[in-house]
Amino acid sequence: MDKIIIVDCSADNETINELEKTGAAVIPTVKLDCLYDAVASHADMQIHYLGGDRFICAPEAYEHYKKLLPSGVELIKGSARLNSKYPDDIAYNAAALKDCVICKSRCTAIEILETYGSKGADILNAAQGYAKCSTCVVNGHAIITADSSIASAAEKHGIDILKIREGHIELRGMNYGFIGGASGLIERNVLAFNGELSTHPDGDKIRSFCKNRGVEIVELKKGILTDIGSIITNTDF
Repeated sequence: MDKIIIVDCSADNETINELEKTGAAVIPTVKLDCLYDAVASHADMQIHYLGGDRFICAPEAYEHYKKLLPSGVELIKGSARLNSKYPDDIAYNAAALKDCVICKSRCTAIEILETYGSKGADILNAAQGYAKCSTCVVNGHAIITADSSIASAAEKHGIDILKIREGHIELRGMNYGFIGGASGLIERNVLAFNGELSTHPDGDKIRSFCKNRGVEIVELKKGILTDIGSIITNTDF
């Protein structure tokens, strides 16, 4: 299957152009009226990659992605509907690693829980509902996060963690954004950031953490790191 990258339809042209240079099919999100404006077009609120060229999305976004995803991709229409009131907006906001998925399990779409459960993956329950937003997946066994509940859940599972400072990431309409929302693996060993790591006080630590795990960093645009709701791809570990 060809590489697929799903990204916020309101992302900067610089970001889109850099992603298109990878040769992947770059698919824009749709702005959903049922979500609040700051995240209404964020991929990690709408769609989740289940592995093996299978995606699941919110029913409100199903027709949009069904039209744009290439043939050969299985798209599941999730049963959990979205609305702007937390936690009814986080059903698809789960962060998957090689043998586990981090999420606020009681609020996560049942199809996501059942899919990972059927594969023998562990469900790591975190108090943080915006689990994908808050988790930068570096590889199948390593993450970067500023969130203590995610770090705690991951640590108990033996996942390598880089804990960074909160903030220093832009999110339109909000005080700050999140590291997961400003990044995404575009290849198994290539991690893209939507902005320059030098704008984050822990940028050097992030570079070192990734380098030590054989993961190359690509910066998609100039300026401050910006949360665009994660870069969702069909990258398997």
